Amino acid sequence: MKFTLPVKFLSVSAVVLSCVVGCASQTKPVAEAPAPAAPSAATAQALADAQAAVKAANDLDWIWRDTEETLKKAEEAAKAGDDAAALKGAKKAKAEAVNAVNQYYIEKAKPMLAALQAKRKLTAAQKELVSSAEAAIRAAEGKKAYEMLSKP
Repeated sequence: MKFTLPVKFLSVSAVVLSCVVGCASQTKPVAEAPAPAAPSAATAQALADAQAAVKAANDLDWIWRDTEETLKKAEEAAKAGDDAAALKGAKKAKAEAVNAVNQYYIEKAKPMLAALQAKRKLTAAQKELVSSAEAAIRAAEGKKAYEMLSKP
């Protein structure tokens, strides 16, 4: 009797173990994820526009802190097939880059405007230029103000 109890326990353990190992060793076929679709034409164009705007801001060395990271995330979303996230990120990156370029020109135009305003006895044309440049700066049209004030 003493001998049969361990044999019974051992045989039950062997059956349970074989069931567990047998179930664990069976693999289910894994369906391959479909390849991500190419970005839509609108997304591709938005990414191209954003890349050009970021390049313009980089060329002026006036890029905002997170703009390049936003563009990178948009490009990754496009590669992953997430058109909506890619489009949203590209638009945000472009807007940030355009605003950075505008800020650059506003910061360049302000001292030029101040120097012109400090002059005495301005001609009518110069007074009109000061007025137009002030209006452009107030309207956040930095490049326009800079170009007006840069003319000889």
